[in-house]
Amino acid sequence: MPGQENHIPNASALPATREEMLARGWTELDVLIVTGDAYVDHPSFGAAMIARVLEAEGLRVGVVAQPDWRTPASLQVMGRPRLFCGVTAGNLDSMLANYTAARHKRREDDYSAGGLPGRRPNHAAAVYAQLARGAFPGLPVVLGGIEASLRRVAHYDYWEDKLRSSILVDAKADLLVYGMGESAVREIARRLRTAAGSGESADLSGIRGTARLLGANAARALPLAGAVVLPSWEELQANGARLLAATRLVEAEQSPFCGRRLVQFHGARAVVV
Repeated sequence: MPGQENHIPNASALPATREEMLARGWTELDVLIVTGDAYVDHPSFGAAMIARVLEAEGLRVGVVAQPDWRTPASLQVMGRPRLFCGVTAGNLDSMLANYTAARHKRREDDYSAGGLPGRRPNHAAAVYAQLARGAFPGLPVVLGGIEASLRRVAHYDYWEDKLRSSILVDAKADLLVYGMGESAVREIARRLRTAAGSGESADLSGIRGTARLLGANAARALPLAGAVVLPSWEELQANGARLLAATRLVEAEQSPFCGRRLVQFHGARAVVV
């Protein structure tokens, strides 16, 4: 692959500007990571951990931290990445980072430089994913982090005091990685690299630790044998008490040894976990 000789793990921070990217001898990125936190190159930060895992796989990775969510240009500082854009709201749910439990705006953000608040939008994971869609049409967008993980199926939103659908409905992301994402992101990168080399589109289905939102046609053809079908979005809206049963089903199937595939319909579409 062109530029493979430059894919050497580097102790210095990953590039966050075009100048830093060019200083490494790169003319493009393979993967762009977008995070709602300031960029801290430490394994306690999920964005940095995933970025370094991908770097160790021989990929050219850049990080855009706390972009201006009002303009797609804030994600385009290093050009269009070759494989995909990974998005996380950061180490905290963005609503928790922005508001206290009493729903008052916070005066400080411990994950922003200088503790300055207001550097990330509300519901940052969905906002950044939509921003990536506008910045890089047709590029796969992969959601990750705690905010996306906790919202992968229909859920109760404390901040708005109402039920919300899966974050995939709003974010329009191609894939959601939940929990510890190292194994999943390596498989995603492997499939996308193979597809890029062959000129074909990548199949991102069936990757453990991920969730996808299927279109109506794919949802109709989805085999349900062996899957756990959760109460649908419409059923939950009609009877909010069913959320307890849905949550218990999700929690019961989280074992990596015997956990089953989960399916939740949202109208004619289906979230597959």
